[in-house]
Amino acid sequence: MKNVCFSILFLCTGFIALNSCGGDDDDDVVACSFAWGIELQPEFAAISNAAAAFGADDSEANCNALKATYQSYINALRPYGNCTGLTGQNRTDFNSALNEAESDLATIC
Repeated sequence: MKNVCFSILFLCTGFIALNSCGGDDDDDVVACSFAWGIELQPEFAAISNAAAAFGADDSEANCNALKATYQSYINALRPYGNCTGLTGQNRTDFNSALNEAESDLATIC
């Protein structure tokens, strides 16, 4: 679980830093909002609720719910890998971190 939490924290921090520069309005490239944290608020809330439920009762059902909410968060982050401000090695690192976080889901609980 620590690996997944660290990966998600790394992704969030890295994305804030990488998204600080604006991009053009090319229709072929996703121009991501600066308010991505607000856009992903439902996923943040779902992870928080699932983690609290798992903390209170570490049943298999709560574990699966926690894994599902993390997967939803990763899925919601994936489109941001195509943002205009995320290029080159930064884009590669972002997508690699998402893939690593996704592979870490099996070890959460």
